[in-house]
Amino acid sequence: MRIFTLVLFAALLAGRLPAADIRPLDLSSGANSAFADETADDRRGGWTDQGANDLRLLKSGVQTLGGVPFSILDDGRSGGKSCIVLAAAENRNYLPKQARVELSEPLSGRKLYLLHAGAWLNPKKNLVGRLTVEYADGRTKEFRIRAGRDVADWWSNAGEKNAVRIWSVYNNNSQVSLYGSRFDLDEKPVKAVRFDAGEDAVWMVAAASIGDAVSLKPIYVKKELRGTYPAPEPVDAAELAEYPRTGTPKNIIFIIGDGMGQGAVKFAGLHAHARPQSLVMEQLPVNGMALTYSANSPVTDSAASGTALSSGYKTNNGFVGMTPEKEALRSIAEEARDSGRSVGIITTDSLTGATPAAFSAHVPSRGMASEIAADQLGTNYQLLIGNGIRAYLPEAEKGSRKDGRSIVDEFIGKGYIRIDSLDSFRNAEKLPVFGFIDGWQQDTKLLSQIAAEAFERLSANPKGFFIMIEGHFPDYGGHGNNPELSANGPLMVDFTVRAALDFAKRNSDTLIVVTADHETGGLYCAPNYRDPQRPFIHYTTQSHTGAPVPVFAFGPGSDRFSGVIENIAIPSTMAELWKLPLHRPVVK
Repeated sequence: MRIFTLVLFAALLAGRLPAADIRPLDLSSGANSAFADETADDRRGGWTDQGANDLRLLKSGVQTLGGVPFSILDDGRSGGKSCIVLAAAENRNYLPKQARVELSEPLSGRKLYLLHAGAWLNPKKNLVGRLTVEYADGRTKEFRIRAGRDVADWWSNAGEKNAVRIWSVYNNNSQVSLYGSRFDLDEKPVKAVRFDAGEDAVWMVAAASIGDAVSLKPIYVKKELRGTYPAPEPVDAAELAEYPRTGTPKNIIFIIGDGMGQGAVKFAGLHAHARPQSLVMEQLPVNGMALTYSANSPVTDSAASGTALSSGYKTNNGFVGMTPEKEALRSIAEEARDSGRSVGIITTDSLTGATPAAFSAHVPSRGMASEIAADQLGTNYQLLIGNGIRAYLPEAEKGSRKDGRSIVDEFIGKGYIRIDSLDSFRNAEKLPVFGFIDGWQQDTKLLSQIAAEAFERLSANPKGFFIMIEGHFPDYGGHGNNPELSANGPLMVDFTVRAALDFAKRNSDTLIVVTADHETGGLYCAPNYRDPQRPFIHYTTQSHTGAPVPVFAFGPGSDRFSGVIENIAIPSTMAELWKLPLHRPVVK
């Protein structure tokens, strides 16, 4: 025994412990679904049957995740049968209820490992599924898979006692994850594994393995800010407090920092000015907090929150410009257009992204990029600038449209001038303009410069204008747990607030409202007194949270945006200031 201990100790010092014997299972005999889904809600499945909100980014082949090797089947080679998806959830009750994986030969081990996740988990009915191990001797062993213990929602990224987050990726504007769980075996040959749906959830199993006991290793990397990013010149809060806060605005500038919660604002301020409460937006005289929950979840996605901020209605996650009953909603932008005002949409994200789409389209799924692009063609807004051209071009022109239409050519046919840079925007002879601009991330000031040009162009309308400007990089910073974007993203927004403030001080009939659609990353930060430009940062998740988000306002009507408010109150208040009937339904 002593000799064995010495040998083991020597092996530990040399880092030469024998590799654990863990063998991936082939799920082919029981797989019932593809990782990719082309069409949402078509009842043919493909992960959770939510269209592009799927798991196509999970690489096939043998991968070691959390210290355990798993075999991921390939959709192309498996005929679309690569994973197991079971459902007892009411809204997915057409999915299978059971699957059985028969091993090609019996396999023994101390642990069974699952790479899996859940969706639509119900805390009151937490039995997500039943896992039954069938041994070669005819005996069985059942494990009850419970939410909050053995599995977590693929959008939560939080992990549980027996659900360690071991894989994660940013997909379709959401951070999604898979979890590793392990279950004790009786160390006798296993011939099959059966999976049964539980009470009220969808259970997705991507892979399974059997073998030695190892501790699953969660994803965790210490985060540090390394770059240095410019910030706008500070403003005098006392001076701004002297400007009127009541009255009716002629122009409304609505600035949205995607995922820009209070933590991101503080982090950017600490980086730029070595103190909190130092950004330009924080000096605006009116401030408050907005609640962001959606109609069907305490944690919203960008589609539901964008719809809330555009229409004054709560809706379900994933819905764009529609009620939970799939009735189209009027947006504040549409009402402004119909009242004779000019309207502009600017985003650093794709123009078909959830937030700009919520002000310009009406679809039941945020993944319907081609339909969103077509809807935007019919808005007749004076200005549409963003990124993501593929949804506007047919496949023959390296786009993603399957209908053969070139929405780009159709915009030009309607009299729009296409731009692709700040210079081309400045050189455009007239409105309307639309375009796709690269380089947002590389130039912290670019969004503000585009916005400043837009203000001057839109203000030529004597009736006034409405513009929504989105900076999406704070969201990417939270989802990716990326301190660079968590600093630079809010500073892009802050430069834009400064540009808006400069315009509003020259045009005193302009209302500025700044907020976020939700918080992302659960970001906490603290000053670093040894290196003030490198504040300490910690993320608690890679997904959205339900935290309230800041609201800042300046100009006539800004007094209506203080205190703790619902996010739907923001567009509703704008509509009241302009005496517009925001809730009239769209006729399609």
